Amino acid sequence: MKNFWKIYFILLTLMLLIIIPNTKAEIKAGETLRDLKNQLTALQNKKKENENKKKKTKAEIEQNKKDMENAEQELFKTKEQVQKLQVEIENTNEELENKKKESEKLLVLYQMLESDNVYMEYVTGASTMTELIMRMDAVKQLSEYNNQQLSELEMLISNNNKMNKELDKYQVELDKKIVEYEAAIEELGDEYSELVLGGVSIDDEIANAKNIVKYYEDLGCKDDQELLACVDIANNKGWVKPISKGRITSLFGLRFHPTQHVWKNHNGIDISTAEGTKVYATAAGQVGAIVEKSSCGGNMVYIWTYVNGKAYTYVFMHLLQINVKVGQKVDINTVIGLSGGGRTAKKNGGYDTCTTGAHLHYGLAAGYHFGKDKPLNKFNSYLIEPPGYPGLYQWFYSRY
Repeated sequence: MKNFWKIYFILLTLMLLIIIPNTKAEIKAGETLRDLKNQLTALQNKKKENENKKKKTKAEIEQNKKDMENAEQELFKTKEQVQKLQVEIENTNEELENKKKESEKLLVLYQMLESDNVYMEYVTGASTMTELIMRMDAVKQLSEYNNQQLSELEMLISNNNKMNKELDKYQVELDKKIVEYEAAIEELGDEYSELVLGGVSIDDEIANAKNIVKYYEDLGCKDDQELLACVDIANNKGWVKPISKGRITSLFGLRFHPTQHVWKNHNGIDISTAEGTKVYATAAGQVGAIVEKSSCGGNMVYIWTYVNGKAYTYVFMHLLQINVKVGQKVDINTVIGLSGGGRTAKKNGGYDTCTTGAHLHYGLAAGYHFGKDKPLNKFNSYLIEPPGYPGLYQWFYSRY
């Protein structure tokens, strides 16, 4: 069962990495708000182009399906024609054989009539010469008519055989076309799937770009003002600690989970402190997202910030109380909330299954992460070890 959950979390993480786009954003030298708006416009144009390609590809898929259905119907009709023609050829061959036998009999009779002995007998038996001539002429005409029918039947058989070969060739061509249509539909289907998945990514990128633009607009940045100069007052020169005194009880990285009892990565550091301790911002910034009463992490606050010109997002988990709101500007003296982890623990009647006692979880990720619907998923993709903290089970006694 433990292996099942381990595999489950690995697969879930991989899926999230595939689905969720990179929202990391850092200020580049000389970059302006206008540059960001141009990037947003380029993404929106890309989305329009993507939508047009999707429509075109879908139409091509439908046309190929329609052409393939027509080809299949035509192939079915052709096979019916071939079967019918084969029956006609067999019947015609049989009729030809019968006619040949009749012709042979007539030919024998005609040859007999051409001989002197038969002629004399026929004359003796005839009432008049006119009757004899008429009889001989009738036999001759009958023979010629029979020969004409034989010729027509042979020509019909020849034409039928030729048509049969043409229909066989047409069947092969139709089969080839159907295979080509199937291949085209499969290829277009793959292309359409890529466009659909690409559309999802573009939507996320557009949403992120809009949030970035709005963030700088809210800071009062002008279109042609360098962003580094615009955010200079909000640009932190370093980090401070969230509390004045604490002891590190769990490090960043691989560890044996205290409640899930499996080896997995720890997405931050755990700081032991009394429940109800005031938790301060570790760098000035803006509250990006808040999660309340999560089954694993409890009350969480995600904060966007810049330190030395680079974008970061940091989080506090297992809070007993949250004192800020999404979008609120904070500085290092802002009380984000109160530490929890004790009363909020599931084993103590709370809701948080990922805590066993009073402590503060502090996590840090490179990049400016948006999307408050699933901030943890995006945050986890760019986790880094929080700098400036002592080793395992060691104390610190200052925020600086």
